[in-house]
Amino acid sequence: MLNITLNVCIEMLKSLDCKSEIVVVDNSDPNIYEIMPIAYPPGFMKQCNVRVFRQEDPCFTAARMLAAEKARGEYIFCIDSHVLIGYNTFRDSVAFMDRHKDHENLGFGHPPIRWAHQGPAAVRHTLGIGKDGVPWGTWDTGVREDKKIFWKFMPWICRRDWYLNTLKGYGSHSTHFLSWGGAEFLQQIKSWMLGYEQWGIATDPVVHIGPYTPAVVNTGQYKYRTYSASGNFPHGLGVLVAFYVLGGEDAGYKHAKIREPGFTNRHHITVDEWWPKAVELGKEEHEWLMQNKKYDYLELVERKPWND
Repeated sequence: MLNITLNVCIEMLKSLDCKSEIVVVDNSDPNIYEIMPIAYPPGFMKQCNVRVFRQEDPCFTAARMLAAEKARGEYIFCIDSHVLIGYNTFRDSVAFMDRHKDHENLGFGHPPIRWAHQGPAAVRHTLGIGKDGVPWGTWDTGVREDKKIFWKFMPWICRRDWYLNTLKGYGSHSTHFLSWGGAEFLQQIKSWMLGYEQWGIATDPVVHIGPYTPAVVNTGQYKYRTYSASGNFPHGLGVLVAFYVLGGEDAGYKHAKIREPGFTNRHHITVDEWWPKAVELGKEEHEWLMQNKKYDYLELVERKPWND
């Protein structure tokens, strides 16, 4: 799938007037890497401006942070290694950022996303606040014009300098090489708490390949593609770290407990068992966020500045 994604990116980047590059971080499991290392002809790599870096410890947030650090452009555009790029996605996203060069409070721009097993009507642009008040609700439809949105997962585009030096990216998740879960939630809500807006970009969607059916997953061929072997600590601990960093001991814990039934069913760990570890891992980032925030976590949820 990486080969397909890479070739689609190469073709779609031709629509840009500026020089661009593709940064790939290979963080596959060492056992898999010995069998199937990323290997492309040197001429292909050079001609298409593709740079590959190897990260020995599997962790998708650390891999994305390494990619951002190695990138040399003004903007970074983040995608998974198993997506298809829309025809105008790169062009419209870069044009959006160029139009907002003087927008000091701009954080992320979000092209829409849909899943490969869904039709075009399933394009999604933003997640909402659930009926329980937790800022992780259901998906909304795609926007028809550029406008502020709440938050969503990749794909996203932003200024590289802002991402690394102001937002500090995935923070605790990448620092501690945490397993999958909660990373995008942390990063996107943190952006709003720091006073930076997120916008939906009216363009073609990125198409996400997967999730696969249980019959396919049970063959064992996609163990490493589904993040189950990625990162340290139990699968899902990062969700608790995100709640703590954003909301602290009170609001963060309260919202983690509200979501505990679904969380435990999916990740097979309990909040109270792992909350002390979440506090330990997220403490430094939480204190930094409290010193630099514009909105408190609950104030942000109530204020909803993306509706202004």
